[in-house]
Amino acid sequence: GGRKMKSLKEDFSLMSSLLIPVAVAINFTGFGIAKLLQLPIFLDSIGSVFISLIAGPWVGTVTAVITSLITGSFSPEYFAFIPVAICNALVVGVLAKMRTKNLVIKTIIVSLALASASIIVSIPIIIKVYGGFTGNASSAVVVLFKSIGFSLGQAVAIATMLTEAADKIVTTVISILIIKSMSDRYLIKFKYGENYIYKKNGE
Repeated sequence: GGRKMKSLKEDFSLMSSLLIPVAVAINFTGFGIAKLLQLPIFLDSIGSVFISLIAGPWVGTVTAVITSLITGSFSPEYFAFIPVAICNALVVGVLAKMRTKNLVIKTIIVSLALASASIIVSIPIIIKVYGGFTGNASSAVVVLFKSIGFSLGQAVAIATMLTEAADKIVTTVISILIIKSMSDRYLIKFKYGENYIYKKNGE
């Protein structure tokens, strides 16, 4: 158990802990923009993905849960999706160990993994908890596919795949752009920060 505690302590270094409120604020800003513009995507996990990529899954999970408690107080449906938020943070945190310096490959892998995890965890929640309609702008997509003649389950599945894929690609790209804008001196202080630092000699 000692090693596990040590690893958790390393994950929640002072720098990571100080970054959690920033990541929550980024999540909340994305959530606010999506709500304001009635976007069929969520944008509420940019901060979680960003912090998971540099600080690992546990810091990301704490960020995701805090965010869901705040967004849920504005839009109660977000409480039901806490398992999705946690699952996403864990998936990204595991992928944070990826050694590839190629940000395009990294973005594609993270987007695909996030979208897949979200789709698998979201669909049962949307159908069981909400009968297919969460009341979010994404519900409009469900209505559209249902009107074409798909069954509710199919409509939810297709709508979730489309909205989650779009959401997670946008989320991952923005997260990586945020990391890219951070200085090397700052990045190196995070558990996986060095994965985003390029040596100057053309590596």
